[in-house]
Amino acid sequence: MRSVVVGAGIAGLVLAVELRRRGGDVTVVESRYPGAGNSTRNVGRVRRMQLTADLTEISCRASDLWARLDERTGGRNPLLYPTRYVWVLYGEDERAVVEPLQPMWDRYGARTRVVGSAAVLDAVPVLAGGDRPVGGVIGEAAIVHHDAAVYALYLRARETGVRFAVGDEVTHVDVTDGRAAGVVTASGRTIRGDVVVNAAGGRSGELARASGVAVPNAPIRREVLVTEPSRPFMTPAVTFYRPQEGWFNQTLRGELVAGVVDVDEPTGMTEESSLRFLGRTARVVLTKAPRLAELRVVRQWAGVYDTTPDKRPLVGEHDALPGFFALNGWSGRGILLAPLCAELLARQIAGHGRDSVLAGFDPNRFSGAETVAAVPGDYYSGYAH
Repeated sequence: MRSVVVGAGIAGLVLAVELRRRGGDVTVVESRYPGAGNSTRNVGRVRRMQLTADLTEISCRASDLWARLDERTGGRNPLLYPTRYVWVLYGEDERAVVEPLQPMWDRYGARTRVVGSAAVLDAVPVLAGGDRPVGGVIGEAAIVHHDAAVYALYLRARETGVRFAVGDEVTHVDVTDGRAAGVVTASGRTIRGDVVVNAAGGRSGELARASGVAVPNAPIRREVLVTEPSRPFMTPAVTFYRPQEGWFNQTLRGELVAGVVDVDEPTGMTEESSLRFLGRTARVVLTKAPRLAELRVVRQWAGVYDTTPDKRPLVGEHDALPGFFALNGWSGRGILLAPLCAELLARQIAGHGRDSVLAGFDPNRFSGAETVAAVPGDYYSGYAH
């Protein structure tokens, strides 16, 4: 079987390796360079705990796969290092959301527990002197060096015989007799295939719609700042959702990476960072951890979340165009979920059936349905579907 994979990020690269392992003929088409999109515009967090049972189940399996990803890279190390994830709660309404989830996390092996404020401050001492938390969630997690992972997978793909067409953007899917038959690029080239997989990240919604397939996913910018290195002062990856979504952690090189989301961020494909983001992040993060004011920001950058209305990915074949498969809509979980979802999709394409863990991620689930937008600034409302 000939497969054309659009996008050479982690999702597309793992899929290409897995399809080749099953005897397929694979061409990967990338408009810029491998990893140019979200795969290298993130902070590499891999966490087991999620807000729903379906996302927790797949996240635990995905985390387990990351721990042995070197089996997919020909033995190359993706530089994954274990840490803890600390979700800091600043309101009793937040505690009311997460405390009932403990049995579900235990059932799926999330290795996560709800704790009080003292345990949070003990785990993240840099929070001392800031807004006092009412509690938190502490769980097992890891952080991957995204550049190492992308390069390892790219080299493995080339070793296994995957072909690459780099620097040529796919404009739409070529359709013959009502089926996907390949892709057409901006240069006018047609690349034939029995299967086309849309792993184009933030541009995946645009590609699907240009090919006549209605999808709800849209890109939304997320920005990051990086400080000068300092001596190690924290190991966990911290996240909070009050008063608005934000996060920070220290890298192995001693840099602090941080970001706070703009609740009014419009949808759209942009990788430009802004001065407004710098001020917003400094203002909000320093109310949580005033001691971080000693650090100087040296750079910042932006990527996009390819977001769906229910914050779940699209994985599988589109009913509207047989032979056209989705591997996108990660909604901020691309690094975490992409390797597992790509492996499972490769099995499906090769005729080995669809894994039950993908049941909630059918790309056709929005067909004919009215979607409900999340409440701006309320992270939790996005899961009330």
